[in-house]
Amino acid sequence: MEDYYCPDCGDKLERISGCGTVGYMCDTCKHLVSKSKILTKQELEALKESPDHKENGSN
Repeated sequence: MEDYYCPDCGDKLERISGCGTVGYMCDTCKHLVSKSKILTKQELEALKESPDHKENGSN
């Protein structure tokens, strides 16, 4: 199973499943992440390498 990452902080997401649905929770940001916004490892690395990428310092 592939790992997915938070688009806000870049940490690994926890996969939550129940009643036939799957959701993703970020333990760092403490929020649910939409399946359409989750990042694969390759997408996360590409985002970090982009010149306009800024670290999110909020918590």
